[in-house]
Amino acid sequence: MKTSQEPDPRTSTPTRAHEHELTIDAPPETVWRAITTAEELVNWFPLTASVTPGPGGSITYGWGPGMEGTLAIEAWEPPSHLRTSWIEAGAPGKATVVDWYLAARGGGTVLRLVHSGFSRDASFDEEFDGTRRGWDFELSSLKHWLEEQRGKRRSGGWQLQPVTLDEAAAWRRITRGFVREGWSDALAVGAPFRFTLASGDTLAGTVTVMDPPRIFAGRVPALGDALVRFGFEVCGGTPAVFVGLSAWGRAKGEAEALLARWKAALAQAAG
Repeated sequence: MKTSQEPDPRTSTPTRAHEHELTIDAPPETVWRAITTAEELVNWFPLTASVTPGPGGSITYGWGPGMEGTLAIEAWEPPSHLRTSWIEAGAPGKATVVDWYLAARGGGTVLRLVHSGFSRDASFDEEFDGTRRGWDFELSSLKHWLEEQRGKRRSGGWQLQPVTLDEAAAWRRITRGFVREGWSDALAVGAPFRFTLASGDTLAGTVTVMDPPRIFAGRVPALGDALVRFGFEVCGGTPAVFVGLSAWGRAKGEAEALLARWKAALAQAAG
């Protein structure tokens, strides 16, 4: 991931962008379907989706009541380039756009995502950093689904718990309370982990995202190579701790029961 500052061609106002690049072991046509069809989007990104394809169309992402947004499709060039507005596009000063660039390399795809148009004003730092962290996780989820879980339906979701804590205090409650045993501040991407949670569950696997004091994510083989994440974000102006689970090929009720236990344990730890 890298960041840049450049004039916004729509307004000539200096803005900033963050850029993410990864290689996926799937052809561009397969990756294109994963980012542009509702039936595939829900297996790695939103919990619900609808798509009206083509220039002038739209994509709607949803994560539950009050957490839905519709994006305008500004460029539709399958299977190489998709551009959409972003969820906050209707708010003053938040007209950001997301560009997806797909290029074939060998038998796979180099995917480059550029989220641009953020104001350089400090009041937009939270949105800039939050979307940067979000794309790091979501793109790792896309890669994982296409390479390891394709053909399986995702179950799970994520749970938010509003708090009155700042990020440092929330992170301590998560890593010293929600995680009862096994946490280390030295964890890094690719490292093994083994946690005992306050819910009584044990999670063991490999770190996929480590960005303290905001997010941890990892792969858990014992749950069918599921992705688990937890951390702290400011959502719609409200500080909240969260826990999420993406499990493929497992019963919906099993995933929901795990999430319910984890949310209760997280809420208790966060006080």
